[in-house]
Amino acid sequence: MTSHLTYEIVHKFRGQGKMNEAEDWMRANIRGLWELEFLGMSEEIDDFKKTKTYIFHVRFNFGRSEDLKRFKEEYIQGKPPAPKAKLPVAKKKGILSRIFG
Repeated sequence: MTSHLTYEIVHKFRGQGKMNEAEDWMRANIRGLWELEFLGMSEEIDDFKKTKTYIFHVRFNFGRSEDLKRFKEEYIQGKPPAPKAKLPVAKKKGILSRIFG
């Protein structure tokens, strides 16, 4: 499948749940081909809280540049989806407008 996918982004997730959430978002919102490639895992230690967090390194490959852009803006950056263009609404003409118009 990779031969048809030309747009990619590498992203880090804090925990597998976030990675699964992204994959679910892609299934629901991406129109073209896509694939998720797990690159590996690392640990981050918060010295202040004395906690350890696992970071998942993932590469997303897309077949369409529009899908990559939408994933970056809507999912990673959290921007709302672009509003769909609304068709102009024709005004109904009253009886006087028809007579004098």
